[in-house]
Amino acid sequence: MSNMHELKMAVTLEHHVVLTLEDGNSIVGLPKWGHRPEKVQIRTVEGAVWVMLEEIKHVTRIIPMQF
Repeated sequence: MSNMHELKMAVTLEHHVVLTLEDGNSIVGLPKWGHRPEKVQIRTVEGAVWVMLEEIKHVTRIIPMQF
């Protein structure tokens, strides 16, 4: 699946993600859409950051286990 598809699913289902960026850094948090379609907000334990969609190299969804 594409990165955008995984990101959209994560926002819709309120799943945390691990984003791998083009510069090699990773961000872990809860994604939310803002008013600008070219960016996504990631709420991390350290605060919220905005990430340009073009900077995202890979999206990994963290799916919680339901017991």
